[in-house]
Parts: sequence; C-alpha cells; structure tokens
Amino acid sequence: MKMKMKSRMSLAALLALLLSSCRAQDQVDPPTAVRFEVEGARAVRARWSAPASRVQGYRLRVTSDTDEPTKEFTLPASATESSISDLTPDVEYVVTISSYAGSEESRPVSGQLTLQSSPDARASSRRPEATDPVKCSPGAVADVVFLVDGSWSVGRPNFKYIRSFISTAAGAFQIGADRTRVGVVQFSGDARTEFLLKRHLSRPELLAAVGSLAYKGGDSRTGDALDFVLRNGFTEEAGARRDFPKVLLVVTDGKSEDPVERHAERLRSAGVEVFVLGVHQADAEEMKLMASAPHRDHVFNVANFNQIRAVQKEVIARLCAAVDEQLSAAVSGEEAVEPASRLQALEVTSKSMRLTWAAPMGDFSRYQLKMIPMMPGSKQQELYVGPTQTSVVVKSLSPDTEYQISLFALSGLMSSEPVAIMQKTVKVSMECSLGVDVQADVVLLVDGSYSIGLANFAKVRAFLEVLVTTFDIGQDKVQISLVQYSRDPHTEFYLNTHQDLNAMVKAVRTFPYRGGSTNTGRAMNYVREKIFQASRGARPNVPRVNILLTDGKSSDAFQEPATRLRSADVEIFAVGVKDAVRTELEAIANEPADTHVYTVEDFDAFQRISKELTQSICLRIEQELSVINQRRLTQPRDLTFSEVDTRSFRATWEIDAPDVESYLVKFKPANEEDDHYVSMSVHGATLDTVLPHLAPLTRYEVNVHAQYDKGDSLPVTGYETTAEERGPVSSLRVSEETPGSFRVTVFDETASSMKVSWEPAPGKVLQYRVAFKPSAGGPAKEVTVKGDSTTTALKNLQPGTQYHVYVSARYPSGPGDALEGQGSTLEAMNQNSKTPDVFERSFSLRLFFFRLFTGRPKRTGLHLKEPSAARAPRTSLVLQASFP
Repeated sequence: MKMKMKSRMSLAALLALLLSSCRAQDQVDPPTAVRFEVEGARAVRARWSAPASRVQGYRLRVTSDTDEPTKEFTLPASATESSISDLTPDVEYVVTISSYAGSEESRPVSGQLTLQSSPDARASSRRPEATDPVKCSPGAVADVVFLVDGSWSVGRPNFKYIRSFISTAAGAFQIGADRTRVGVVQFSGDARTEFLLKRHLSRPELLAAVGSLAYKGGDSRTGDALDFVLRNGFTEEAGARRDFPKVLLVVTDGKSEDPVERHAERLRSAGVEVFVLGVHQADAEEMKLMASAPHRDHVFNVANFNQIRAVQKEVIARLCAAVDEQLSAAVSGEEAVEPASRLQALEVTSKSMRLTWAAPMGDFSRYQLKMIPMMPGSKQQELYVGPTQTSVVVKSLSPDTEYQISLFALSGLMSSEPVAIMQKTVKVSMECSLGVDVQADVVLLVDGSYSIGLANFAKVRAFLEVLVTTFDIGQDKVQISLVQYSRDPHTEFYLNTHQDLNAMVKAVRTFPYRGGSTNTGRAMNYVREKIFQASRGARPNVPRVNILLTDGKSSDAFQEPATRLRSADVEIFAVGVKDAVRTELEAIANEPADTHVYTVEDFDAFQRISKELTQSICLRIEQELSVINQRRLTQPRDLTFSEVDTRSFRATWEIDAPDVESYLVKFKPANEEDDHYVSMSVHGATLDTVLPHLAPLTRYEVNVHAQYDKGDSLPVTGYETTAEERGPVSSLRVSEETPGSFRVTVFDETASSMKVSWEPAPGKVLQYRVAFKPSAGGPAKEVTVKGDSTTTALKNLQPGTQYHVYVSARYPSGPGDALEGQGSTLEAMNQNSKTPDVFERSFSLRLFFFRLFTGRPKRTGLHLKEPSAARAPRTSLVLQASFP
C-alpha cells in the first residue's frame, strides 16, 4: 500500500513538473541582437541579448558546407557571449543560436561569417586545415531528400554528426529554385517533415535550417517513414519537379520495427534512387532491401557516428554520379545542343568585364554563364542570359583574380559542351594610373608642424611621392594639389598647377618644411573654401578626395570643419603618425574607418600602409565615378507589375532612351537584409520580363537598370507581392480509436472518439477547421487546429454513429476548399470499463517520462492489471509502473 501511494505521489509530482515545463516551452523566445566580432585569424566572438522570457540556457551550432564537423556548445542562461575558435579562413560558416527551456528550443537565430585570409596567404597555399569537399558537377540538378533516424538509439550527442553529414552532402550541390532542391524528414515512431524541397532555396538558408535541426527521439519505424516520404516528400506540392532526378538518402542506426521492403519498392518504382548509410547496429540485409541496385554503389556502413566522415566523400561522389547518370538518361535520344563559339572578354576592370560570343546553330532556350575564380575565398558567379543576347557585363568580381569562364547553351535539361576561356581582373592599385577615363581631384593636406622635425619631413616627402606616382596625372585625368599646414595653411601647388607627372614629382621632392602649431580644423576649412574651386582647377562631376597626414592632436576645433568638407562631396582619408589620436582621425575621415583611417608608429613605417591606402583611394574613386556616370545615364521609369501568380509575376517598364544595350533586372524578398539578389539579363529591345521561382505571399523588391555602352543607369525600383498559395487538404483519413491498442485511450462510458489526419494544404496555413456532424442528421460541431498540425482527435461523439468530417485550411485571406471524409464510432462499451479522465492523463505522461529517461521504450515497461473488485469497485484498470 505504501509503495502504491509513493508511486502515485511521484506520478503527481511528475505531472506538475511536465505541465510546468510545457507552459515554459510555449513561452521560449529566441535571443536577439546577435552579432560577431573578430578575435583573431581563426576566432570570432558571438554576442547576443537575452530574451524577455525565462530560459534554461542556449545552444550554439556552427556548420559549413565543407567536411569540417559541426561545432556545438551548450551555455547557461547567464551567458550572453561565446568565443568560436579553430575556424578555417575563407570558409563560409552558418552560426545558429537558440534558447531552450525544458526539452524545447526557441526558433533559431542564424548568421553567416567568413574569416578572410590575408592576400599573401590566399595566394601561397590552399587551406591545410580542411580537405577540399567533394562538389557535384555544375549541371547536377536534382530533388534530394534526406530521411534521417531520430530514434532513442541515436542519442542527442550523436545527432550532431547527422547534421554535419547533411550539411556536407547538401553543400556538394548548387542550391536554388532552378538548381538542386533539398528536403529533410526525421523519423522515429512516426515521421516529421523538417522542411520541404521548396522551403530553402539558397545555400545560407539551407545550411542554417540544417544546423538548427532538433533531435526527435522515439521508436524506429523506418517502413512507415519511407511511405511518408513517398506521400509527402516527392510531390509537386512539396516542391518536387517533373522530369528531374529524384534521390533519397536514408541514414539509420538500427533495425526497423516494421517492414521496409514494400515501401522501398514503391519509392524505387516511382523513380526515386535510394541510398542508405547505416551506422552502428544497422541491419545489412534490411539496408539492401531499401537501397537501389547495385548495392555496392548505394549501401554504406560505419561502426560509429564519428566515423561518418570517413565515408562521406565516397557517399557524396556516388550521389553526384547518380544525378549525372539520371540526367544523361533523361536526355538520351534527343538531339545534342550545339555550343556557342568565339567567347572573349573585353573592357576588363578590377571588378567587371564584358563577355561576348557567337550564337550556336540549332535550337536552344538560354545560356548559362559560370565564373569560377582560381583564388580560394573568392566567390563563384552564375548568370542566366536570354537566347537572343550575345553579350553581357559581369560585375562584382574580385580584383587581381584569374577566372575560368564557361558558357553553356541550354535546352530544357540538356546542356551543350562549354566554351571556356581564362581571364584575370585588373589590380585595384594599378587602375588609378592605367585605367581609361579615370578622373579625380585629389588634395594632399600635410601637417608641417614643429613636432615632425626636418629629418622626418624628408620621409613625409618620400611617402607623398609614392602616392603621387600611383595616379595618371593630366588635365582630363587625375589632378593633385598640395597644402601644408601648421598654424596657418599654405598652398604648395593647386589642382591645375602641374599637368604632368614629372613636374609634380619634382614639386613634391622640393617643397619646404614650414613648422608651427597644428590647426587641422582651419586647414580643412581652407581646402574647402580655397582649393576645391573652379578657379583653382576643380571640376564638376569628378570625384573629390582629401588625404590628411598628421602626427599629433589638433590645436583647434576640427569636427565641424570635417563635417562641412565631407558635405561638399569630398572623401576624406586620414593617416596618423606617432602621437596622432585615432579617435580624432576617425571623427574626421569618412566611414568605414578600417578603409579610411591608417596609423603607423613612426615615420619609417609608411611603406607598410602605402599599398593598402592607395588601393582604398583608387577603389573609392572608381565607386564615385560609377555613381557619377549613373546619374548621367537615362534610367528606366514607370515600373509596373501584372500577371501576379503564387510563384511569378511580370515586370514592365518604360524608358526615354534609344541606345540601351540590355536591362539588368535584380530582385529579392523585400524583408531580407542582405544584398543577395537574383539577376536576369533582358535584351535592350524588350521592356518586360517574367520573374520566376518566387515564394508565395512574399513582397519582393525589384530593381531595373538600363545598361549602356558607358555603364549602368540608376535603377527604377518597385515592390510587388506574390499571390497566396491556397488549396484543399489531401489524403483525409478517419480512424476509430481502439481501447485495446497499446497506445491506450480510455473513454467515458457515454462518449467515443475518432482520429482525423490529413496531408498539409499548400501555402501559409494559419489554422485548420475540422467540422463534423452525424451522417443521419444532427447538429454540426467544429474544432480548430494549429496550421503546423495535420491530425486531431474528435471526442464526445455518439457511440455507434457514422459521421461526416470536413477539413479546410484557413489562410490570411480566407478559407480554402474543404475536403470531406467519413468515419464511424464504435458501439458503446460496458459502463464498468470506465476509467477517470485524470487517471488517463497520468498514464500518458508517465509513458512519456519512461521513454525520456530510459532510452528505447520497451513494451513490457508498462503493465495494465485487473484490480480486485473489493479494493477498486469503481475502476476497471489500475496502472502499475515498473522500471528496469
């Protein structure tokens, strides 16, 4: 008797604990204000602000698309920062941070970071810390679903190896709406869609989602999971595409508790190629029953989770080869696509080049252009061009970098052989001296105060000579003025004084040292009022640059003069020597400070910053010239939108210019903070285009630039929202609850119930409305279910009665169509079989506790035993818990 009372008291305590935990989980908020600070060549510090709700701690995950293992940290609730070390330079990482309370986590907050290696390090060697990951061919486009085991036997510590494997395997493909799509399903006792094929259509978004996958826990019913993938994973509603290769990769660590052969056969018959990666106690024969043939290419096995890395390159290589083979089979028997010819690069600058080619013979639908940099850390580019164009300008390239340029002609899934060339971009530091039509007015504002001294002033002259020789000097090119200041400013020469380099170098070598105090504020006013004037050679619509060189603190007020100089469209760079105050220099110079403010410890250290400073100046001149040129060019106008659908709409514009070569249409979701635009090139004779592969019910920012022989215009910008994706639920199923089953539900003597499940409706579902009424007539009732749920139980029904059930999705704009099903309740049970409702709830929660703390559940762990009539006359069942 004491034992039973103790068990019931423990059960009640557990009930209170779990209900408290559930309430906490519903209120878990994510951390906010996540940011990163570089701590060294291979480390960063992540900082965040605590959420408003109470949390038990934070989980931090770091993933990449290389074969590096996922890094995971669990931190206490008091933590608001963490150091992330041992990062590899030039690798793109996705960091996710979530807060947790109990067994639930908040929505993860994600960020991207890449530690740039030094130029010398990038040029000298590839990364020694991480081996190069396997990458699929550029044409490997497929719908890939990962079905991963999340049962108790895997364990939370080992699940990170599964996440890391998914990141590496998915990262082998080029991700996008018209490239490879990836979905993930996790299974245990049942299957759960983590995300569909259509959900994450960019690499950063996909890696962030994989990095935040939560461990599920439960039994291991692989057969049901395979059936779930066939019905939910490879459907058009999920994002699967007709005639594209379909691949399923199963990761499992044990034998299934249900049959797998029939479901796997149905998947393979539907054209899905199945790979299986078994870990630990995975059953070899069962793996072969699931996998496609030949098994030597589709079945892989390792002893432990930390050994997945030993085979993942082979698995990924087989995966890539399978996609290529499916694509080859899909296009076999069709006429080959002829390649383009005479590909060449023209007008090459540090960040752009114009490519031209001759069109191929025969039919094709578009071109695909790939720019692959030979320098580690530089990003690849991919651009799609219409079939009528034979020229395009590629921008946002890396300076001083050689590119492998490949052009493909496409027809459906078929691709021609590429025509390829190699081309190197120009060094930034050389463009000021060698670039065509580079114009700028530059003023050297040099501190000549007593604190410098005559010996150090000679070193100042030598540094100025290095700066001057960087530029191509001339009346229609770069003009330079030199002003020396101390107590008062003094013009050594004006912008229009010297029009050739030799004369200017001679003047720089011989100008005298004057001495005095350091009135930097007065000197900047002088430059604005006396030097940047048309009478002294200043030109309109030409970039203006001021380079300040000082060795100490200003003796007068400088902030207001600096603000006025910057407001006059003058870009200020500041170089501080020895006793110069960096905060003062940052207040004077333009932002960002890391490219506009330079400090050295003494006058002998000028050489260390000269190259970086000249590169920053030249890049800024180039950027300002681009803006000035854009203002001169006629931009498109009257941007409108039509034919708005769930995944596309048409953009139309007007322009008052006859010499447009092409249009660059750039678009992205308006709420995304990054600058990751999708680009399309449209022929100059066309004033509209359809924007494809959009997400439903999403507001898009659209920019249309006119591209001329002299450059690109400013854009006309507009916004449009795609239509809401709506539709009915599917596969409605109604089943009776059976009191004798293992998952026991005990009913009141006057009530019955049934379960209703359905496949999710398309689009953003707010809620599901489930209505039901007796088929023979009677009042209708309804319940509502959250939009992310696809099942519910209908209770308090009439026994032995057939019901009509209607399920409809509710969208922000209203309800979708209803789907109808039928089901019947069981005949009424004997009254003596009643069990109180509170006892039923305690039973189910006790079952949860048993599964949570004892690993894989055993059906013998819970017993239902008939009590004696004398001790429990009003109850038909007594729960007795036993633990191993």
